[in-house]
Amino acid sequence: MSEVVPFVTAYCVLVGLVLGSFINLASDRLPRSESLVRPRSHCRMCGRQLNVIDLLPVLGYALRRGRCATCRTEIGVAAPLVEAVSGGLVLAAIAWLGLWPGVLTGLVLVAFWGLAVIGFAFRMRENAAA
Repeated sequence: MSEVVPFVTAYCVLVGLVLGSFINLASDRLPRSESLVRPRSHCRMCGRQLNVIDLLPVLGYALRRGRCATCRTEIGVAAPLVEAVSGGLVLAAIAWLGLWPGVLTGLVLVAFWGLAVIGFAFRMRENAAA
């Protein structure tokens, strides 16, 4: 059993990173009253649909050097930061509590983190409209 713990931990952290990517999507689209499903993820400047490399949490940002692959528009450091914090919350909870209580606690922390980020996005949208 102990030999699978690192793999399960890595998988759970990856789930946290992917949830962070979804938090980014939701915090971008929900304040604009846009769908979370359609259209597919794309660059807001040139409209290019994001591919698999672009959608890799944190790593995609690093590989593209923080810019759109087509129009070279800066993405901003907030996107990988939200993803990294999400993965880090899962990892910290596992390190602190052990595998299974840590995974559950980490996912709950990611949920609260997501609510905070999305709430902040709504607040920023309200302030920009005022």
